[in-house]
Amino acid sequence: MLIVFDRIIEYGIILLIVFTPLAMGTVLPWSYTTMGLIICFLVIICIIKLIFIKIKKNSTTLKPQSNNYQSSFVINRFGLTKTPLNIPIILFIGLIVFQLIPLSPGFLKVVSSNTYDLYRNTLPEWPDIAPSLSEQFPAGFEHSPSSVSEIANNKSEDYSNKSSIQKKPVFNSNWMPISIYPYASKKELFSILIFIGMFLIITNTPDIRINRIIVVIVSLGFSISLLGIMQKLTGTTKTYWLVESDSEFPFGPYINRNHFAGYICMVIPLSLGLLISRFRSLFSSRNRYFKAADFQSHLFANLLLVFAIVIMILALFFSLSRGGILAFLFSIAVFFIIVAISRLATGNNKGLKISSFVLTVLIAFSVLIWIGHDTILDRLSDPSSPTATRINLYVDTLNMFSDFPIFGTGFGTFQYIYRKYKTLDDRFFYEHAHNDYLELLSDLGLIGFLIVLAGIVLFLRKILLRWIERRDPYAKGITLGGVCGVFAILSHSLADFNLHIPANALFLSIILGLIFNTVNLRKNWV
Repeated sequence: MLIVFDRIIEYGIILLIVFTPLAMGTVLPWSYTTMGLIICFLVIICIIKLIFIKIKKNSTTLKPQSNNYQSSFVINRFGLTKTPLNIPIILFIGLIVFQLIPLSPGFLKVVSSNTYDLYRNTLPEWPDIAPSLSEQFPAGFEHSPSSVSEIANNKSEDYSNKSSIQKKPVFNSNWMPISIYPYASKKELFSILIFIGMFLIITNTPDIRINRIIVVIVSLGFSISLLGIMQKLTGTTKTYWLVESDSEFPFGPYINRNHFAGYICMVIPLSLGLLISRFRSLFSSRNRYFKAADFQSHLFANLLLVFAIVIMILALFFSLSRGGILAFLFSIAVFFIIVAISRLATGNNKGLKISSFVLTVLIAFSVLIWIGHDTILDRLSDPSSPTATRINLYVDTLNMFSDFPIFGTGFGTFQYIYRKYKTLDDRFFYEHAHNDYLELLSDLGLIGFLIVLAGIVLFLRKILLRWIERRDPYAKGITLGGVCGVFAILSHSLADFNLHIPANALFLSIILGLIFNTVNLRKNWV
């Protein structure tokens, strides 16, 4: 019975891996809703499975389903796998819930004085008089971004005129939350719960066939990379040659080339990790005598993998995403740093056999030089106006953080409060700060930022320490590739908002779950 639950979860994960990038990054309402429904269904299946296991253990001794793996997972009292992210996740969700709780004016002034001042300067007669029930918001206000922006922008309007007061919407209680727009915070909380749910689904399903999922990821990455290159060569500005894009630079199925780059930056290191594990499995086998057919089959599969990786690297550079290219180069540097540190820690001078890794990257860059690299170099060296614009955007965001340093303005409220701090002389509406870390600071303050930072550090530290102890080539290769992919997206988030693109955020949660499972399985079920 348990195997049925595992297969449903496994195929559901594969469906999401394929669907979310192809659905234009899942940024449209219909695709986002579909993703959410699938994940909610998988969460229900996972809960039913855990309940079934609990009942089975209480009634009889539950025999292991397979001898294909042994795990070092630790289970808590609720039957869930213990991970380094469990406590940071609880604290993170708790902080968002705290932002949504209405607080008395006196307490709100203590915990966030600028939020108190914002309400006092924009809401008539608050907090001295609690408005009556007959003076509520007009219909639909709680869902209207423009209304919230109007309140945030209005710093010192004169309310002495009674007619002006009647025109203004008022609250029916003087207790107010830290979040300046609770509806937006609730939406973002739902989104983050979806991604957390995916991570927990994977970490609590150790029987999923990791190798099958990795192969699907590599195949999809190759396919959308090939699609992007074809779009670039044909000069189309439409997604799939059919759909008009809001962005000037679509690439592959993504509306924005930077979001494609963020996705493929996670896929390439994972693919390189798979390549390393396959070569190591071949040369480190105890059996010194290979059948010719087995050797040829193994070699052919590796050559296909090398070809796929080369295409993905070429697509990344053809996208002309400066942040994506630099993030990929950074992930390569992280790879060698981790390998060097592991050698020092273990005293092993042999380390990983990385010749296949180096050879593949060299092939990709050789093809890149042969095809032509002038456009890419020009793009990387061009200090164009978007760079200056983002610097101004970052300064404005830091000013927001300085006004709301402890608890922020509320999760997901950046676009509604930013207009008050905007210094850019343009007509653009900025939904994000183009820097996920600065936006996190402005939304959740220093407390939220430290919670996220602590979670990342604790998780990667635990994974790398466990990785150093491992000897299995497959676990070593996949885990190292996944960790480098995580570093790639984290570095790219310094210059973009990839973690606010549902497909990329979901894929990051999938990678985190996969590398946790892989590094803790003594022998992988492939």
